[in-house]
Amino acid sequence: MQKREKKYIVNQTSDLIHTGDLLSRYYKDLGTKKSALARDLNRRPETIYKYQKNATIQTAILWEISVALKHNFFKDIACRLPAEFTSYESVAPIETDKVADLEQQILKLTIERDILLKAMGQMAGNNKESV
Repeated sequence: MQKREKKYIVNQTSDLIHTGDLLSRYYKDLGTKKSALARDLNRRPETIYKYQKNATIQTAILWEISVALKHNFFKDIACRLPAEFTSYESVAPIETDKVADLEQQILKLTIERDILLKAMGQMAGNNKESV
């Protein structure tokens, strides 16, 4: 049998995510039946086991597994990246609107608190004068 060359080179740095370990942890935590997943993906069970052993996986395959399991493995990976990294989906418009609304509520509540504290302070001062 002829030995094939790898199509890609895996970097040997310690900060890489081992996608096989990521899949294995999910399978273990949720008790995923790999034979059922193989049927859903129209693949042999041996192939599913092989994905667990590989350090890397093709994006299209990880996408198919994510859809089949209804779990976002890409988000699991993205969460390990530094927060300062940019993305096209960094802040959704809905979240931006929510943040603006919450900031307005905080401002309003802060003003109300200050008014109440001032009123309570004046009331306390009036009570001391009448004693």
